[in-house]
Amino acid sequence: MRNHLRTAATRVPRWTPFVFLAPDRYVADGEFWAEFDFRTWSRRGYEWVSDPWNGFRDVAKRPRETLAEGRGDCEDYALVAASWARARGHEGVGLGFCLESPYPWPRHAIAYDDRFVYSSGRIFVGRSRSGSRGRGTCSV
Repeated sequence: MRNHLRTAATRVPRWTPFVFLAPDRYVADGEFWAEFDFRTWSRRGYEWVSDPWNGFRDVAKRPRETLAEGRGDCEDYALVAASWARARGHEGVGLGFCLESPYPWPRHAIAYDDRFVYSSGRIFVGRSRSGSRGRGTCSV
């Protein structure tokens, strides 16, 4: 039981919802990220893998972990993208999540800056019943 609690305690600080509550704690910075070739890695060095649905137990990887493993899910990709964009001095860097009806929980995570949205998947735009744009809603 103690070992299980210790494992849970080390994972909670990286619980995915915390990524959006305190992004500065998760987005890396520094010379490594400024020199990192994000575009090539995105095309050739990254494999998107979906987490098995585990409800509220989803844990985000640190950006260097995602690079080392070469794969991750949407929030892992978003953290790498945000780290790269911030280190390169892009304005307006942030993280967001997308909601898709009828699900009441975020279905996809993105990074963005003033010029681009960085997504490991597609973000569809359409019209909702209320007339607002978006098949889903991305909150930033």
